Amino acid sequence: MLELLGLAWSAWKLSVKRLGPVGGVVFALAVVVGFVLFRDWVGERYPKIGKKVDDAV
Repeated sequence: MLELLGLAWSAWKLSVKRLGPVGGVVFALAVVVGFVLFRDWVGERYPKIGKKVDDAV
């Protein structure tokens, strides 16, 4: 859970200057949702790569 918060914070900080505060929140939410879906998809199809993705974050 904490790694997702860190990912959201990083995405928000990178996008807030270009998209504004509300756009940054929407972008951060999309990044977190996309990452979770990607992590689950990779974990199901390629367990070794899914483990490495979990370890990297």
